[in-house]
Amino acid sequence: MRKINVIDLDKTLLPYDSFRILIKNEIFKLNLKIVFYSICRVFRLYSGDLYKQKVISSLLRKYSDSFYKEFALNLYKDLDEKVLLKVQQETKENTLNILLSASPNAYVKHLIEKLGWIGSGSYFDENSNFIHLHGKGKILWLEENFNIKSFNYNLAISDSPSDYNLLNQFNKSIKWISA
Repeated sequence: MRKINVIDLDKTLLPYDSFRILIKNEIFKLNLKIVFYSICRVFRLYSGDLYKQKVISSLLRKYSDSFYKEFALNLYKDLDEKVLLKVQQETKENTLNILLSASPNAYVKHLIEKLGWIGSGSYFDENSNFIHLHGKGKILWLEENFNIKSFNYNLAISDSPSDYNLLNQFNKSIKWISA
């Protein structure tokens, strides 16, 4: 049976939240839509899901794929070597490493490609439904793509309490604390 390792991105594989960096950059550029959405989120007029959906939708319309590729390459420089080493130690010939992130797939996919892994970030499906890979969303994505009956759930690493149910499904799990 093929083994899988699942790794979270923000505050795990990266020592910070990449989505926040993207948002801050947009606020500094005075992207008024993002400023408005952020104000709505601060005042709890938008849930976390709705906020992320609106921001991602807006930014997908604004930027080309080359923007996200460059953003991902900048993130790649900051990947935590300790996490990469732990994943490498748990990666055998028949192991799949899967990066799952609540951050936008627009740039997460480029990180995945650079790492030679598989996985996804949050995205819009073919019916324009927002698929938020946060907490339960990651579990559903895994069940759809790597059923526990067909794969050996070897290792999961995440910093987030929202991923604790995911971590519990794996033989080995690490609740990561970024330095």
